[in-house]
Amino acid sequence: MLWPIVALIVGGVAVALFLRWYYQAPSPPGNTPNAKLVAMFNERLERALDRLTPSHAPGLSPLAAHSARAFLSGVAELTQHCRYQHRVTVHNLVVFDLTLNDGSVAKDLYSGGQRCPGADMPGVPILRIRFKDGRAVEITSDGSERQALPATVVPALDQIIKHVISYDQGLRPGAYFKASASTADMHMAWASPPDSGLSAHTTASPTTGMASGPGGPSK
Repeated sequence: MLWPIVALIVGGVAVALFLRWYYQAPSPPGNTPNAKLVAMFNERLERALDRLTPSHAPGLSPLAAHSARAFLSGVAELTQHCRYQHRVTVHNLVVFDLTLNDGSVAKDLYSGGQRCPGADMPGVPILRIRFKDGRAVEITSDGSERQALPATVVPALDQIIKHVISYDQGLRPGAYFKASASTADMHMAWASPPDSGLSAHTTASPTTGMASGPGGPSK
C-alpha cells in the first residue's frame, strides 16, 4: 500500500515548513537613531586603531593601523542582527552583514559569540551602522539599548570593532602582520660563514694557549 509512503512525504514536508518558519531570518534593526551611540562608537574605534601597533601587539606591522583605516574607509554599512528570530533560543548568535562602497556584501559574519538578546539579556545592541570616510555617521536600532546605561553597551561596541577589523585581517594578513622568515631566508642565515672571532676560536690548534715551561710545552 502507498499510504505509508504518502504519510512519510506529507510528514516530511510539514517538518520542513515548520523549520523554515521557526528559523526564518529576523527583522532588521529598527530605524530609531542614536547620536550618542555614534559618538561612543567612534571613540571606541579610535582607541582600537591606536592600539594596532607592534608595541601593543607583537607581530603587528607598523602599518597595521593604516591598513585598518583604509579598509574602514571602504565600508558603507554594518548591520548587526540575530541569526534567527528571537523565539529561537539555541545557537541563535548575533552576527553582522558588511556592505562595502563597491556594493559587495558579506553576510552573517562572526561577531564574538554573543547570544541574541532577550528579556534576560538587555543591552546587546542590534544595530545598523552607516559609515563615511571610515567613521560612523549614523546608528539606528529599535531603541532596546536604552534599557541599560551607556557603559553597559561599550563591550558590545568593542566586539563589533574587533571583528570587523578581524574580517579584513583574515582577507589581507600581509597588510597587518609582519612577514615571517621564509625557508629560503632561514637557509641563507644558517649558510652564512661564522664571524672571524668564532672562526678563530673554533679553528685554534689543540696546543694553542697551553702553558709551557723553559723547555717548551710540558710533555
